[in-house]
Amino acid sequence: MHEERCLEMIGIEKHFPGVHALKQVDFSLEKGEIHGLLGENGAGKSTLMKALGGVEPADSGTIRIYGENVRMHTPKDAQEHGVSFIHQELSLFLDLDIATNIYIQNIPHSGAFIRSRELYKKTSTVLAEVGLGRYAPTTKIKDLQMGERQLVEIARCLTMQTKILVLDEPTSSLTKKEVETLFALMRKLKEQGISIIFISHRLDEVFDICDRITVMRDGQKIATIDTAQTNTNQIVALMIGRSLSEMFMRNHYPVGEELLRVEHFSRGERFQDINFSVHAGEIVGLYGLMGSGRSEIVRSIFGIERYERGSIYVEGKKVRITHPADAIACGIGLITENRREEGLMVRQSVQFNLVSANLNAYRKNILGFMDKKRETATCQANVREFNIKTSSLQKKAKFLSGGNQQKVVIAKWLNRSPRVLILDEPTRGVDVGAKYEIYHILEQQLKQGKGIFVISSELNEIMGICDRILVIRKGHIVESFSHDAFSKEKLLESCMGGQK
Repeated sequence: MHEERCLEMIGIEKHFPGVHALKQVDFSLEKGEIHGLLGENGAGKSTLMKALGGVEPADSGTIRIYGENVRMHTPKDAQEHGVSFIHQELSLFLDLDIATNIYIQNIPHSGAFIRSRELYKKTSTVLAEVGLGRYAPTTKIKDLQMGERQLVEIARCLTMQTKILVLDEPTSSLTKKEVETLFALMRKLKEQGISIIFISHRLDEVFDICDRITVMRDGQKIATIDTAQTNTNQIVALMIGRSLSEMFMRNHYPVGEELLRVEHFSRGERFQDINFSVHAGEIVGLYGLMGSGRSEIVRSIFGIERYERGSIYVEGKKVRITHPADAIACGIGLITENRREEGLMVRQSVQFNLVSANLNAYRKNILGFMDKKRETATCQANVREFNIKTSSLQKKAKFLSGGNQQKVVIAKWLNRSPRVLILDEPTRGVDVGAKYEIYHILEQQLKQGKGIFVISSELNEIMGICDRILVIRKGHIVESFSHDAFSKEKLLESCMGGQK
């Protein structure tokens, strides 16, 4: 390992009303190390980092940076000691240019006049360091891709003499190519002696980029392990107390009546001649590369986007769906890929979101007055049944973790009792504990005779939960595999056109 320790957090304690959030937590970081910090939502990761960043100062304990005891009472304290944070929600000004965003706290000026030439020269230098030298400093942030915006954030951190960089779910909105670019930069920073704390739910990425891994659970540090000396199964077991194989344990039920069928479903270049069915008691998966037409198919089935040709049958009857209201009336529910923009009203309460898909069920009379007592009782039952972790039904949805937000979206649709539930990337950005709970929810629906259609980019997931898997490539379903016939190799070969 590394010889010089740049960060020590010793015996960190933090209490909130009714919650012991951090319990004598020890954490260390070496110079030039990339250190993965893992745990379920609520495990204490964010609270520990907030203590380091001065956002939520620790009640007790010691923080040392390069052997010096420091006090982190405010974010400014953290910044002055060389600690920088890049959060999942980026803090850039989209309508301002790159140069202004990077040097917004320290723009060179003479009196009221900005020294533009100096500003742009400094910006060009730091852009080259992070691999964005092709962009002019005057480029607007809104004209950059998400991965490029993230690199701008890192560039800004580098201008602040950063010693320790904390990346919180940095890859959640990035393409595979953007992730590769980010990881290349992280390795470059590591060589320069900058230490990185990497928080992620994507275990494959953690194992790819991290030197060590620290696992937290219930406000405590469970273990710190060299990445080379552990494996995914061990880490999952430390995080949630159960093995990876147990996550996908489910019963396979007798296939019942056909609930959904699409025939010759087509929409221009997006997808052509799509044919499949979903029966009661089964989970059918759709697997393919990004851009293969996966999401477009289900969005067209649900009436969000128009299809040009083809037919939809629900319980054997041909139906016409031109609007989501048509799909809902047919007993179809859709959980979209983008839960924050399409699945939730994040500024509304948990309660409002839970009932939002079925408001008519709570109307007392034709005047539109709501039965608040029954509405609240339903929501309380949802919270218990789906283990939604919230301090109150009136808490705004935006303050929930990703996993709990997703459980709210699922519960919202299940309150309508759909016969067919369609889920697009149901566990994206969700910790492994919440994933397990979501899989359990889906199995309970199968027991009730529902049919489920799932899109997922995670091979382990789609193989673990599905009875059948359809493979889509360039807008065409090219193969169908039964549960006893699919493998990683077969699925990859099929979706890539024979190129493993």
